[in-house]
Amino acid sequence: MAELNIIELSEMQEGLTEQQKMVFLTQYNSEKKDRNIALIISLILGSLGIDRFYLGDTTSGIIKLLTAGLCGVWYVIDWFLIMNQTDTRNRTKAKEILYVIKHK
Repeated sequence: MAELNIIELSEMQEGLTEQQKMVFLTQYNSEKKDRNIALIISLILGSLGIDRFYLGDTTSGIIKLLTAGLCGVWYVIDWFLIMNQTDTRNRTKAKEILYVIKHK
């Protein structure tokens, strides 16, 4: 899955007023996570679960912290998965924000 791009963001905003679009973009930009930062954190502090905490996945973060990244296995696997997980989290967050804006 690729990073949420301008086309997807535009499609999500269809049917919103200009004010709602501005609120959406402001809130989304303040809450989205950067996939490159997630990867760097995963490479440096992934065995402590900090990458999972960064994405808001507290349960996985605690498990990685207590098991040293499942003895290093999960730590290495996350190097390949963390950017996709960041993209998924950002899409979910965008949908949550849109839901709140549309149902005010």
